[in-house]
Amino acid sequence: MADQSQKHPSHALTPGDLLRAFGQRTKKQFGQHFLVDPSILDEIVRCAGLKPGESVLEIGPGCGTLTLMMLQAGARVDSIEIDRDAVAFLQEALPQAWGFTLHPGDALKTDLAAIVSSRPGPWKAVANLPYNVGTEVTFRLFELRETIGSMTLMYQREVAQRMVAKAGEEDYGALSLMVELYADAEIVMSLPPGAFVPPPKVHSSVVNFEMLPKTRIEDHERRAFFERVVKSAFQARRKTLPNGLKALKLPKDQVVAAIESAGLSPKVRPERVGFDDFLKIADALRA
Repeated sequence: MADQSQKHPSHALTPGDLLRAFGQRTKKQFGQHFLVDPSILDEIVRCAGLKPGESVLEIGPGCGTLTLMMLQAGARVDSIEIDRDAVAFLQEALPQAWGFTLHPGDALKTDLAAIVSSRPGPWKAVANLPYNVGTEVTFRLFELRETIGSMTLMYQREVAQRMVAKAGEEDYGALSLMVELYADAEIVMSLPPGAFVPPPKVHSSVVNFEMLPKTRIEDHERRAFFERVVKSAFQARRKTLPNGLKALKLPKDQVVAAIESAGLSPKVRPERVGFDDFLKIADALRA
């Protein structure tokens, strides 16, 4: 489909051309919902702040509509694709001469570190993620925080809202705190089902993550215990914090004392407790 002799992506080739050539090969089991509108794709590229020559890791390119726009912006794109039909299509449609490298396989099983070590960083991750694995892929990418400087990723809207929520907001929970551990995150775009082909049954949002080179809790044991406390607390989010923390199997008076040491009432519910206060509670429980 593409002229393999070209060293730069042809701007005559459009996302619509790719979708038409791909045809009716969309597969539900891979969560494939493609973006075609150039203005939407351009906005995602703009939100990612892509500059010519930058390296991008993309998960689930599908028929390559977002990939094409990133290549046309001058980025070098490494894409991981599980669908064999899409792999065969992309190998023909988007030549390596354009700065495109395709890695067939499952992003949850692929050695992502090997890909991003193939050339100097910092890298960016930009993707319209398959919704069924979006959160799991995100946390795999967090492990590469010393190489990937920022991520601009599409999710189901409800998941995106939970990722960026702050204490006291309805969507705030364990996922919000786990994201905050690794990055500063904000929703930068929201899209209706009709923006995709085929349309999903849900609305979608793009989240931008500015990665922390180190996590907010660098000591491994301290971080692991913080995660235990947070996940325990939100198992019973509608109950008071001491009730949620029963899963830790610690004496109730010790739990109450730790909560009070953070300046909080034992009657507080977990959705009202921010990151710093959870860390104070976790540290007090470990002391």
